[in-house]
Amino acid sequence: MDAFEAVRRMGAGWCLGNTLDAMKRGVPPGEIVPPGEAETAWHNPPASPALFRAVREAGFGAVRVPVTWIQHMDAAGRVDPAWMDRVEEVVRDVLDAGLFCLLNVHHDAGSHGWLQATGDCHREMGARFDGLWRQIAERFAETDGRLIFEGFNEMLDGRGHWTLTDDETAYAAHNRWNQRFVDTVRSAGGMNAERVLSVQTYSAGNAARTLEHFRMPADTVPGRIILQTHNYDPEGFCWRRAENRVMRGDWGGEEDEREQDRLFDALGAFAAARHAPLIVGEFGSEDKTGEANRQARARHAGSFTRKAGERGIACFWWDCGWFALFDRRTSAQTQPEIIRALTKKTGEKCL
Repeated sequence: MDAFEAVRRMGAGWCLGNTLDAMKRGVPPGEIVPPGEAETAWHNPPASPALFRAVREAGFGAVRVPVTWIQHMDAAGRVDPAWMDRVEEVVRDVLDAGLFCLLNVHHDAGSHGWLQATGDCHREMGARFDGLWRQIAERFAETDGRLIFEGFNEMLDGRGHWTLTDDETAYAAHNRWNQRFVDTVRSAGGMNAERVLSVQTYSAGNAARTLEHFRMPADTVPGRIILQTHNYDPEGFCWRRAENRVMRGDWGGEEDEREQDRLFDALGAFAAARHAPLIVGEFGSEDKTGEANRQARARHAGSFTRKAGERGIACFWWDCGWFALFDRRTSAQTQPEIIRALTKKTGEKCL
């Protein structure tokens, strides 16, 4: 399938947050962390087939599996075979549940990652990045097209700027990382020659300047790239704590609706101009407790996914901690109202 067909068939998406992307604190550089210790380091139990079946039965069609690799690579950049085996096991569990799977390189970028949108980082870490993606792509070379690779998560410039940056060279470096990702996967053989891939804007942001500076990677096969941004707006509603924001538990006024319309008008135009589909790879709101807040969160989620769907955009809810929709130990739904809002318009598109 091409990228448009993949996004159409995904329907509602769900992120396995704070699990394979978790990291142990105080680990010296180069020390390998055993899979069991890493996966549970941020207080979630190991991912299970029952969890993914519950996600599928709830009406979701895709699971994004964030993975942090740095604590599972030796000094030469070789991935610990035990970690690669565990990642493969989780991917297989997702696919066996009848879901699409997005697999990425996660906290290796971001605020404290070894991947940055700088020319120096390309020179110092480019071979390590290429080697990592070569190992991932070769391990999954014969896995079917429901597995989609995502190059990296929320990469920042050398000064840690979110959303946008005033450094023109950072945008250029970011675009170059996307190109390296595409080139490396395409050269890895098997299904990778035509696998659908996902690439993010700078910091996965959607500010006008950030969208303007994004450059579509060149590819050897047409129509196999999905664009990706993230969104947690309005921050005062979506987060329990946000600096320099008025915190609130309600959502749904006229200005809230207009702000969502402006977001999706911009994202729709951005994707159309690049002749590629788009996903919001992360969004959500944290639980501030109380019935009024639960209803507001469901309104926000339902409006977000409806407006996205009208423009052909699929959305992935970030699940962990106060965002959680499922009890990770029992696989039971903890926020059925939000789940219904997320899957109401897109559940029928699930594979």
